[in-house]
Amino acid sequence: MPSCGMMAWLLLLLTCLCAQRGSGQQAGQAEAGTRKPFFERLRRLEEQFRRFQELTLTRLQGIADNYNISYDIEERFQLLTDQYTNISQAITGFHATAASDLNSLKFWTKKLQKKSKKLDLKVTALEKALNEKNKQTLRDNKERDAVLSSLTQELQDQRGQLSSLSSDRDQARAGLQGLQDALRSQEAKVERFEQQVSSALPNEALSSSEPSAQHSSNQTPEGKATETQDTDGEQQQQQQQQKPGKKLQVKHFKGRQLQERQTPRTPVLRPQPVKETQVNQPLQQTQGLPPPLQRHKIPRQQQQQEPPKKAGTICNVKSMLVFPNASTENYVTFTKGFPAELHELSVCTWLRTGAGYLGTLLSYATDENDNKLVLHGRNSSAPQSSMHFVIGDPAFRELPVGPLLDRGWHHLCVIWSSIEGKYWYYVDRRLSAAGSKFQKGYEVPAGGSLVLGQEQDSVGGGFDVAESFVGSLAGFTAWNRALTPGEVSGIATGKGLPRGTVFTLDDIAAVHGDVQRLDCGCLEHCV
Repeated sequence: MPSCGMMAWLLLLLTCLCAQRGSGQQAGQAEAGTRKPFFERLRRLEEQFRRFQELTLTRLQGIADNYNISYDIEERFQLLTDQYTNISQAITGFHATAASDLNSLKFWTKKLQKKSKKLDLKVTALEKALNEKNKQTLRDNKERDAVLSSLTQELQDQRGQLSSLSSDRDQARAGLQGLQDALRSQEAKVERFEQQVSSALPNEALSSSEPSAQHSSNQTPEGKATETQDTDGEQQQQQQQQKPGKKLQVKHFKGRQLQERQTPRTPVLRPQPVKETQVNQPLQQTQGLPPPLQRHKIPRQQQQQEPPKKAGTICNVKSMLVFPNASTENYVTFTKGFPAELHELSVCTWLRTGAGYLGTLLSYATDENDNKLVLHGRNSSAPQSSMHFVIGDPAFRELPVGPLLDRGWHHLCVIWSSIEGKYWYYVDRRLSAAGSKFQKGYEVPAGGSLVLGQEQDSVGGGFDVAESFVGSLAGFTAWNRALTPGEVSGIATGKGLPRGTVFTLDDIAAVHGDVQRLDCGCLEHCV
């Protein structure tokens, strides 16, 4: 700005000098005629100079603005570069997160597809069963209708038989009435016969016959009926002597049969024949048979003499399970699920794996959810760095497994409590991971299916080869409470097991596939 002012003043001085020279040369001319054009020119020059000054100031101001912009543009470029770097880093992180989310979504999508396929199979099976049940119901209804019709026919036949029996009963009553009349006439004849005999015999015979007559007269009608049954032959002889009519004989015979049916008879004890099987059985038991076998444990095959084993320091493992290879046939089942609902749990085991990944250690499934409690990894193209600790699918946490893949024995403990949703993960007595707000207030239900070595997609099945465990497990134990750090350290150093155990390897129901179970009291003896 100062340079521009100097230039303006110089131009003004030059203009004044030129004007003075022109005025001096033309001084001789008429002064009145020359002053007016000079002032006009001077005014024009002043206007031109003012416009030139304004234009110059405008140009200089634009140059100054451009200089300020060029001075600040480097800072702006640096700021834009930093912003671009930050945006690129954020985009890279977003891509990584999106890739991991996509991988997890693919994994759970595969599981959902498997579950949907299984549900479709179950639905089709239920439809088939329902159709078969409907067909069976129709067949049963037809059979029931046939049985009802046959029963109706039998009922009608029974009614006809009852009507015939009622007519036979009337005839039997008539015959019984005739028989009673015949008995009365026979009694009268017997009395007359006794009177004739008493008059013909001497007094001694009469006195001896009186008790028998009194005995016969004192008999009840039932006794008379039994007497008539015992003396049927005599009555028939008397009837033949009397020779009654044909109708009377028929009625007498029917009445006698009816009376025999109505009067109960004392059963006659007869010697029953002894069956041959009853006689031969004691002989077979006593002759030619060895004495009963005594129950005793069969000793194992004696092996060759081995060198004495060194004393172990970790002697609380009891037994070991060996999973030789990755197969859906290699797994272990237990006799029962958890006996009661669990609000806290602890799972500890010694493990050794020769594979480059850690498969499924534990899977607990119910009809409601096949991932109630899972500790599983997966054999994938990427190296495995963690395993999933699942409680109530789909809630899970990732636990590091890098230290467990060095082909050596390691002690592992996973502990969870629903009070605050806290969990702890110990490897070789050291806390490797912990957290909170994991299934707070949740409870693991009872009565499920517990499997070692495979991850269940359905109760007792739905295994995947990529999720198989390959290696050895020793001293596997589960508790119904959260263990303390001191208890975890005691287990890892070979001390006794704490209270509250709900599962050990002694509760195994079956070992499937090529899995081997070996007895080794101490970890140093587990080969």
